Amino acid sequence: MPPPLVNENDCRRYVEKLLFPPSKILMQAKPGAVGIELENFAYRITEQGPAQASLYGKESLMDALLSVSGRSQGKVEQTKPDKNGIEKTTKIGFPEGDSFLFEPGGQVEISTAPCNSIKSLREHLVSKQEILGELTKQHAIQFGQHGTHPWLGDDMLVNQLQLPRYLALEKYFNSIGPFGRRMMLQTCSMHINLDAGHEESTRIKRIVAANLLVPFATALFANSPVLGGHITGYKCYRSYIWQQADDLRTGILPLKLTAHAIDREILIDTYLNFGLNAPLIFIPELGQRMITRSNTLRYWLEHPIEGIRPHQHHLENHFTLLFPEVRLKDYLELRSVDAPPVEWQMVPVLFYVGLLYSDAHTELALDLLTPLADEIQHLYQAATAGMESDIICRISKKLVQLSIEGCQNLPAEFMPAEDIDQLVRFYKLFPEKRRTFADEFLSNEQ
Repeated sequence: MPPPLVNENDCRRYVEKLLFPPSKILMQAKPGAVGIELENFAYRITEQGPAQASLYGKESLMDALLSVSGRSQGKVEQTKPDKNGIEKTTKIGFPEGDSFLFEPGGQVEISTAPCNSIKSLREHLVSKQEILGELTKQHAIQFGQHGTHPWLGDDMLVNQLQLPRYLALEKYFNSIGPFGRRMMLQTCSMHINLDAGHEESTRIKRIVAANLLVPFATALFANSPVLGGHITGYKCYRSYIWQQADDLRTGILPLKLTAHAIDREILIDTYLNFGLNAPLIFIPELGQRMITRSNTLRYWLEHPIEGIRPHQHHLENHFTLLFPEVRLKDYLELRSVDAPPVEWQMVPVLFYVGLLYSDAHTELALDLLTPLADEIQHLYQAATAGMESDIICRISKKLVQLSIEGCQNLPAEFMPAEDIDQLVRFYKLFPEKRRTFADEFLSNEQ
């Protein structure tokens, strides 16, 4: 018997469970669990300069990573058939719940398990970075944490994930312009995953606050001023690329009304409409074949595409191909931060935790940001210039100060004092001086 078809009511129920799940799977920790997904550029140094590290094939990054990971009990956890039907490793898992995943440009993503403290999160992250460090020592594969690839340009990168989903994604973005391909192959970010909260009111406030924080997190942690050896003129060129890629599936959720009158139903309808109005990219039964951009999920619910009507798995797949700055799952996936320098990589996590895990400071952040709700899209565009905007600089400073206070308000077993000290050092060295990681990178390159 074929699976039942879905309609718009099914879509709404699906979204409602995403935003307000009946069971909170990440609620074991107080004040909340925290995890990250940190992407790294993998490259080799050749006589001609930096070159893309091959993910598969002879002397591949994958073979080396599997060999070194095996010493830490890492093993193949997931494979998928490529366009020729050959199974390719797409995930290496570890007993403690961490994993390595891979992006089309050969980027290696460290995905940590949900952790009960900042100390635990740091240990999980560093343990995986040590494995990458062994690859550098033993196989001369380098790893870089930047928002855009500083050395490799468009002509030096290829889509290494020759899987139907990614081939369909590449075709879709190529039909719009050059930025989608750049996003896939030439960007790295840090996704910060936080609990949305126990209570309905807490979840709503955190979702709204997270969306209003987007421009300021983008600017504060800008680390992508160079692409392919050329200064772009932006401090967060990664965000600029995302903003040009496809405005029907990216960006800040349009929560203006929600910011002024926080309401469960408005929030559900906003995310539902975002999903319904987004074009389809990938229908597994059609493989990598191009789907006309006018075919949205809303259209598909009423009109079969090549005789195929949507089931639940199609619905779930479609929502994985939405890329808002705050992606809503059972938790908040915060997607606005460039892959930061290693020495500062915990700071973006501390920033969000201090503002969203201290209820009092979430309220204070909302008080500060809600009057700016109508300007948020303009500020998002301005954030690609880092701290150059007066209003972004002024509000960002206040937000970091609030975050420091919020971190101090959290239990010591969750938030170690040395991490708060690092957040204070970050404030004094960067936003207080109107600087970003991008400014530091450019000054070091001169």
